[in-house]
This record gives sequence, C-alpha cells and structure tokens, in this order.
Amino acid sequence: MHIDKIMRRWFRLLATSSLLGVLALVSSPVSALQVDQSRPGSDVDGGYDHELAPVARAVKTGESVTVDGLLKEGIWLQASPISGFLQTLPFEGEPVTERTEVRIVYDEDAIYIGAQLSDRNPVTTRLARRDSQLGDSDSFVFLIDSYHDHETGYRFWTNPSGVKGDATVRRNGTGRGDTSWDPVWDVVTSVSDSGWVVEMRIPFSQLRFSPEEQQVWGIQIERNIHRNQENATYPFTPNLERSGVSRFGHLHGIAGIEPGQRLELLPYVIARGEYLESKKPLGVSFDNPYRSGADHFGGSGLDLKYRLASNVTLDATVNPDFGQVELDPAVINLTAFETRFSERRAFFVEGAGIFNFSEGGPMGSVGRPPQLAYSRRIGRSPRGRVPTAAVFSQVPNATTILGAAKVTGQVGNGWSLGILEAVTAKEMGSYTITDGSAHDILVEPAANNFIMRLRRQVEGGATRFGVIGTALNRDLSGTTLVDRLHSSAYSGGIDFAHESTDRMWLFSGALAGSYVRGDADQILRTQRASARYYQRPDAEHVDVDPFATSLKGFYAMGYIGKQAGTFTMRNGIAFVSPGFEVNDIGFQSHADRILFDTHYQFNEINPGRILRSWNVSMSPDAVWNFAGERVFANVNSSLSFEFLNYWRTSLRIQVDPWTDDDRLTRGGPIARSPSSFAGNFNLNSDGRKAVVPRLTYSWSSNDAGDWNRSVQLNLNARVRETFQFSLGPSYTRSYSTAQYMQRIEDPLAVATFGSRYVFGELDRTRFSMVTRVNATFSPRLSLQLYVEPFVSVGDYGGLKEFRSPRTFDFQKYGTDSGTVIQDQDGRYNVDPDGAGPAGSFRISDRDYSYRSLLGNAVLRWEWRPGATLFLVWQQRRINSITGHGQDGAYPWVGTFDLGRDLDDMFNIAADNVLMIKVNYWINP
Repeated sequence: MHIDKIMRRWFRLLATSSLLGVLALVSSPVSALQVDQSRPGSDVDGGYDHELAPVARAVKTGESVTVDGLLKEGIWLQASPISGFLQTLPFEGEPVTERTEVRIVYDEDAIYIGAQLSDRNPVTTRLARRDSQLGDSDSFVFLIDSYHDHETGYRFWTNPSGVKGDATVRRNGTGRGDTSWDPVWDVVTSVSDSGWVVEMRIPFSQLRFSPEEQQVWGIQIERNIHRNQENATYPFTPNLERSGVSRFGHLHGIAGIEPGQRLELLPYVIARGEYLESKKPLGVSFDNPYRSGADHFGGSGLDLKYRLASNVTLDATVNPDFGQVELDPAVINLTAFETRFSERRAFFVEGAGIFNFSEGGPMGSVGRPPQLAYSRRIGRSPRGRVPTAAVFSQVPNATTILGAAKVTGQVGNGWSLGILEAVTAKEMGSYTITDGSAHDILVEPAANNFIMRLRRQVEGGATRFGVIGTALNRDLSGTTLVDRLHSSAYSGGIDFAHESTDRMWLFSGALAGSYVRGDADQILRTQRASARYYQRPDAEHVDVDPFATSLKGFYAMGYIGKQAGTFTMRNGIAFVSPGFEVNDIGFQSHADRILFDTHYQFNEINPGRILRSWNVSMSPDAVWNFAGERVFANVNSSLSFEFLNYWRTSLRIQVDPWTDDDRLTRGGPIARSPSSFAGNFNLNSDGRKAVVPRLTYSWSSNDAGDWNRSVQLNLNARVRETFQFSLGPSYTRSYSTAQYMQRIEDPLAVATFGSRYVFGELDRTRFSMVTRVNATFSPRLSLQLYVEPFVSVGDYGGLKEFRSPRTFDFQKYGTDSGTVIQDQDGRYNVDPDGAGPAGSFRISDRDYSYRSLLGNAVLRWEWRPGATLFLVWQQRRINSITGHGQDGAYPWVGTFDLGRDLDDMFNIAADNVLMIKVNYWINP
C-alpha cells in the first residue's frame, strides 16, 4: 500500500519532468540543436560518426631519439605535423591564435611527442610539483586512448617550465582525471623568443593496449594560452556537444609493438618518530608504560606491478605503507551520520575507476547514492575500545594490512575486469588500570576483503553493462566483538548505461542487493542504526526482530539525462530499502529512502556585449521513506555569469516546504521539518591574474527560527615562477531551536510512546583558515606546507522535550512544564512535570569548545625516474573540552573569542610526527 502510493506520486513527477524536458528541447533554438556538418565526424543527418573522425599518423624511427626539448633528430621532419587546432575558448571554432604543430614518432620501446608551440609574446609559466593543476600557466596536454575502447584514456601534460602531470580519464572526461596514476615517462621543454617546445617520451610499458599487430589508438591534443584564456584542441568538439574519450581522433601507423618489461618493483624504507605529549591522570602515580613521549619506528615493504598481458596488470603489495601524507580536514559532526572522507592512499586510488558502480542516478540535494566499494574501510581504525577504567592505553590507529593485490585491465571483446583482495590482521590493544596491572584486549579481528567488478562495453563504448560483487569475512569466533561487528557482509549488483550516438543522452540503471550476518545483538544494533531506525514506535513498515541473525536489502536506480547542448537535464530515481546495508566494505548514510532528483539547465556560451557566458537552472527534488511519508522536498534555482573580463558570479536560491522528519528524534516518533529558505552567492575574480580572490556567502533560515550565516574568502597568489600560496578564512554562525540531546524512558510519556526526547537550543560558531604554501624549486623538487587553525564552539540552552508526533512542537522545561536546575558539576536536573508523578532525570552539560591546529610539511624529491624521497613533518595541537567543569572551572566553554582561542591554541602542547620515506623504482 505504501509503495503504491509512492509510485503514483513518482509517476506524476516523472511525467511532469519529462514533459518539461521535451518542451525545453523543442523550444530550443534550431541553431543550438543542429550540428555543423562541415566538421570531421558529422554525417548527413547532423549526428556524429566516429569513423569520420580526423586521422593522425605516427612514424617509426630506427635512430635513437634524445629527449632534450630541441627536436633536432631528422625523424621529426619526416613525421606529418598535426596543425588543425581550433579554439573551444574564447572564440569557439576559430583557429588557434599562435602556430601549433605536433608530430608523433615511435620506436620499439616508446612513443614520442614533439610539439612546436610558437608565441609572439612571452610565455606564461610557473613551477609546480607533479600533477599540479596549471590553470594559471600556458600548458600542453596529450591524451591517448591506447585501448581504443572510446572510454578510457591516459592524460599527459606539461608547461613551459617542464612541470610533469599524468592521469587516467574515463568516458566523457578529459580534465584532471585520476592523478594517483604515476607512470615513469620523460618530458623536456625549451623556451625561446619565438615560443616553446615540448618533447615527451612515453614507454609502451606504462600503457595498456591490445595485442593486435596493427594498432589504432585514440588521441586528443590540447594547447592552453593563458594570457588569452585560450584553449585549442585537436580534434575539435563544439562546447555544446559531449566531449571526452569517445570523441578522440584516430592515430594510425603504430605496428608491431610489445609492452616492454613486464615487471616493476617499488621497494621502500621508512623511519618515523612520534613526539607526543603524555600526561598522568589525577591520582595516578606511575608513568605511561606504552609511550615515552619520544618513540621511534621503522619499516620496509614492497609494491609490485606485473603486466600479465599488454592490457592486464597485477598490482600487489607486501607490508604496505598506507600512511597518508595529507591530513583529513578538521570536522565537528553533531549529526547521527558518519562523515565521509576521500581516499588518498595510492594503492587503492590508482585504477579505482574500474570499481565504480552505476552511472548517473540521484545526486545533489538528495544526497549521494550508496557506494558498494569504499576502500577506506580496508585498514580502517579498529572498532573495539578499551574499558573506561583504563588510565593508560595503546590502540593502533589503523588496522594492519598484511597484504593486498588487485588485477585490472581489459580481457578482450570489450570486457574489463577488476579484482581486489586485501587481508587485514587481528589487532590487539593494551591498557593499564589504576592499580598498575596491564591487560590486553582484542580491538579488531582478522578479516578478508574482496571486491570484483566485471564490465562490458559494446557499440564503440556507447553501451555498457556490468556486475559487481563484494565480500567481507571476519574471524569473530571466541572474541568480545561478536556483538559489535558483522561476521560477514556481502553485496552484489548489476548496472547498465547507454548513450546516444552523439553522447548527448544517457540512460542508465542499477540493481544491487546486500546481505549481512552476525550475532543477534549485532544485527539488532544494525536494525537500530541511524541509517534506518527500525525501532521507531509509529513506523508500520518496519519491525525490530531481536532474534534475527541476518539482514538483507536492495538498491534500485533509474536515470535519464541530457548531458550536453544548450539545454541539459537529469532525472533520477533510486530506491534504498530499509534493510540495505553496505557499510562494512561500502558507504551509505541512509536506508529506507526513495530519492527523486531532477535538474534542468539552459546554457548560453556565445559572448555578448557584457557577458562571455551564462546559465540558469532549476531543480525540484524530493525524498520519501518506504511508508510513503515525504521526508524531504526542495526546489532550488541558480544563475551563473561570466563577464568579458573573466570575472564570474553565481547565485543559488533554495526553498524547502514543510515535510515529515523520521530522523529528528533518532529512533523516536516521526516529527515535522519546518519550511526553510536558503541562498548562496559566489564571486570569483580573473584567474589570469597573479592574485585571485574568491568570496562565498551563504545563508539559511526556517519557520521555527533556525538560521545559519557563513562567509568564506579564498585568496590564491603566485610569486614569480616558484612560489604559490592560498589563504582560506571561513566564519560560520548558526542557531538551532532543536538539537537532539538524549532519550529518557518514561512510561508516563504516553504521547511519545513511553519515552521523552530531549532537545536543546544550540548557538554555534566556527572559524577556520586553511593555509597552503607551495615552493617548487624544480619539476622534481618541491616543498608543500599546510596549516589549518580550527575553532568550533557550541552553547546549549533552553532544554525542552518533543511534544507529540507529526509536529515540530516542544515543551520547554521551566517554562511550559516542569523544572530544570543546573548542579555545581554542570549537569542539569530535570523534573519534566514539576509536582507530577514523572521521575526526574539528569542531562550532562553539552557546551563545548574545540580548538585545533593541524599542519604538515612535505618535501618531495624525485631523485631519479620513479624513485622518490619524502621528508614529512606533521603537527597536531588539539584541545577539546565539553562542559564547564566542577564549580564552573571553565566558564569560557561555549563562547567564541577569536583572539583568546588562537592564543590558547598555541599554548596547547604539540604532538609531532617526523617521517622519512624513500622508494626506488626497479624495472628489470
């Protein structure tokens, strides 16, 4: 009954959104829908025919080519130049303003690219470390689709200073891509009064390609002239058409090549020193037995890469170093949901695209879809904890990964394969109690993690379909964690995507299932988790089963989108059943959800007298639970402008009507969510300048009196060719009339099903300032500094309880009912009905002040191809206090004083970590 009601609503929304899409498409100017039939690749019907894409030719050389940026070998004169570059910006379709010629040659081991980039003005350049974005510099980009699958490619780029960048790209993207891929290749540039020259050497051993004798590759070449904000490409794809790997030109002439040396080894050694503050708790007479305050560690390991074939690679690691050089940002999370951090560990990031499941789907304001494979679950922090009686303890920060391996590549006839296996160790924690006795406790069991992805593409990559499976098995037998962790967790799914011939339209869908097993207590915890709240007393579509030893669920998604053109749109719907659970090896925040997401946008890219380009969009979105209750609704619209002077501005407005809220009481009865209004304003200056400021201002308010104001300034500047720095201060004030605090069982609270749900008013202030300084001394030697002071304070008040279901009404203690008195220790004694029969209860003082100073410095030296030295220093100063203490010992807690907080921050004892890491590339 509930699903029928939801489906009727959804079909009405889908019909409406589809009608809007058809009307917008029909009403678009004819010129915006037509394709220039004179350009290569167009057919007589105005579509796109990839067989007619332009063709370049590589020439084989028998002589040695020296990569010196001079192009002095005779073979360069024999190669035919590629010169048909056309602008995508600022004057679409016009020839590049400076003479540009690119030639391609190859020998038995590598492909060589030579580019002569003439310029009648001095070039714009700067130094930067590997894989840096070069938006403030001239640049040259060469992309190869060596599989010629029209879906995956390799991106190599440089600038006049010889900065090296490389990445993998997928499908319709040619931009930054996955920069974790670090192949071993060479590039040398030279600069003269007439322009600059690029010479690249890319070994075949670093690429994947078919075993065919005669190779046909896809290529795209880009030149960026910064002073003109000019981008020119070969081949040319109009801005309103879908670009990407599927629109590359053809490279002919390569024949009889082999993948080269199949084995690569990357051993490493590491030395680490931790200098941490260690204090004795009050009443303890002995020192910390686990830390001296100056502790030193060492280690070594080996990464291995073996090419099973020219298009399939095995990556393995023994005793891996999965430490992160960059710190996660400081976050204060007062919600019931986990914060998702990005993966930065190279082994997992490189080639991770093959494990992505599904394309399109709901996104934006309705949240991200569940992620079946989230590699940060592997090697995560142990979930077990030491007893509260411990005065000293030592628990590993991360679970040890004994070994990991993955196989990725293409296995013929359009099939691609990805298999990842990782084994994590059993982790023990140690602790000492007040009498000095030491104990050990299991904090994480041994586990096996497995992910497999199989995918096929047909019709030149326009149609894709695949399957995915994940499995996690833990050894919980005889452990104390049997009621805290699942013994096993499995998920699997199928997905498909189809693009129209011109790649304008995308149709996609996915279906996945999950299954977890465990002790009845753990499955009960899963049912009661914040993603689903089976225990809601007024929920008729879910029931708590205290004896269940397993839980299963499904995820289904459908999507229709127009990806390019004057008018673009997306329409997506997804069903996440109440029992769907993938957090053991995936990531999800919500279950019991039906998500509906739309987005409609009009784009104008032709410059006028004032504006260079502009776009306007509108997005009505909604979310229901499986009971048919609408728990989110939203209509947002945005307007963006780029002026002729390259300044940009945007404005976004959002209106949320009143809806139901099945998460406010965190497992209690359903409530209501007040109508709200929010906005966001951005102003960006000309990115060509040496100093580039950006301003962002956000605001929101609702009918209940909640409000939020936030302002952020980003200032990026470069000094000469070597130095670049950015400064990003951010300040946020917010007020909430109902921040969840606690649930108190009371059979007399009949209106709320035998429990009192206590809330408080919360006044929050947050300040942070992310500072980065990059000093690049050469393309192989760089120093990066990162500092983030962070202050967050919260002042609770106005304790109240939820009055009745399906409302946003509260009874304030001491005013509407009952009494509230604060003790000397800061806790609140609450009598909910004064002289009535209800018992009193206590609520802790939740006011908080959190101050931290996080920083690191990384010196990176690529002292030979593939071999790198890292010198890393990390410092953490963290002070977190909750409550005002006995007799108000901390009266300032919950108040914001930037000068005081910054002074106190530097008075906090620092934890320092020093690390030296050296790896060495071996290609026997």
